[in-house]
Amino acid sequence: MLELKILNGNGVKFKLQQVTLTDVLAAKERLAVLQAELRSIHKTPIISITTNIPGAVKDSPESQSLLRAAVDRIRSMAREQGFAIVEERFNYPLTGPTAVVAIAGDPDKLKLFCIGIEESGDFARLFDLDVFDANGRQLSRVGLGRTERTCFLCKQPAVLCRRLGSHASQDIMNNVGERLTSFAAAATNPWPKAVWDIGSWAVEAMLMEAACTPSPGLVDRDNAGAHQDMDFFTFLMSSSALAGTMLRCAAAGYQHQGLLQDLLPVLRNVGKDGERQMLHATGGVNTQKGLVFLLGILTAATAYATKQSPGIAAYQILDIAAAISSGIVERELAPLVLGQANSKLTAGEKLYLQYGVTGIRGEVEAGIPSIREYGLPVLTAALKQGLSLNDALVHTLMSLMTVVQDTTILNRHGMEVLLTVQNQAKHIIAQGGMLSGEGRKQISALDQNFIERNISPGGVADLLAATYFLYLTEKA
Repeated sequence: MLELKILNGNGVKFKLQQVTLTDVLAAKERLAVLQAELRSIHKTPIISITTNIPGAVKDSPESQSLLRAAVDRIRSMAREQGFAIVEERFNYPLTGPTAVVAIAGDPDKLKLFCIGIEESGDFARLFDLDVFDANGRQLSRVGLGRTERTCFLCKQPAVLCRRLGSHASQDIMNNVGERLTSFAAAATNPWPKAVWDIGSWAVEAMLMEAACTPSPGLVDRDNAGAHQDMDFFTFLMSSSALAGTMLRCAAAGYQHQGLLQDLLPVLRNVGKDGERQMLHATGGVNTQKGLVFLLGILTAATAYATKQSPGIAAYQILDIAAAISSGIVERELAPLVLGQANSKLTAGEKLYLQYGVTGIRGEVEAGIPSIREYGLPVLTAALKQGLSLNDALVHTLMSLMTVVQDTTILNRHGMEVLLTVQNQAKHIIAQGGMLSGEGRKQISALDQNFIERNISPGGVADLLAATYFLYLTEKA
């Protein structure tokens, strides 16, 4: 008997052994006994899962991972279709890993769904899913009006090709090797496409907010605005560093079960990791801390909503974001009035005590009305009126500036300056904003004015990024 020792993914020695006919017969008998045992205990259909890997060596780290992937597909199918899995058993003999799943459901439907799993991709051809009803009768493809499984290399039935010896064994093994490579590549992606899309939209939103020009007082492609410690390239580095954080927030929302409020602490932990990565990338400069909180909640809300029902509307995402942050003002800000605070207050906490402004916490808990009523409608309309993406974003920025209680401005300059900024923005919008030549001139002039007065509407910038993110979700 040939025996090879290799290391599995955990660095543990793993034996690859060729199996004998005796091994095969004994394993088949043990599997039949296990199938009968689960049917007898649960009085339900069962799915028997094996890996369809030709060759003398059947058990390997790859085949075991492949088996677990097949069982994961069955679990997902059961959740989606309302079938109840009552027990799972795994076995790892030399003849190849096996699993038996007792599952309550119509056996014909189970078989059809298992056929769908077997035909779902290149490496899925290596899954072998047999369905037995509660009486032990094995269901066949042909009996359900489906064709037999095809050969690895051609479209002929696999049984026929095997009987005729239509293909060289090395060609078959090469094909199996390619399928295993496909499986290894797929294993690097643990999340569905929706999660990746949502994470990438969040990064795109960060980059677009930094790129739109002119952005009065903010970092853009022309200048650093009212900032001495950062520029456009700092934002590129920061946004890139936060890509993983946005993906994790989307993943957290996608996999969340239970009360939506319970998702917030998870997102905050992910956000803290993201802040550290951001500060490392920027050399300690805080470029987007507030945006991590805002976009983190929105990406999670979008992923959560998408899993429940694809094609979700922006207002529904905002409602879910409000539910995630429900009670945050009462928990975190209201006690400050009674002196129930740490000795070191954050800027947002100080502003709440001084002005009663709830900041981004209050915005999110209220369903972000500035985006719902101004940001998204204005951006959508501006694009429909023919503005370029850059100009539509600048126009939306100015519209948001008319209503947002920007805590960055409030913290640096006080309420009087904030009200002046809002009035300046209202005047520019009344002149047409980016939709008119006069409005464009005034926006450029406001940029210089804000730079000279050290005014940076950072809160408005965060809401612009969030607006564009929601625009992408509706556009998808």
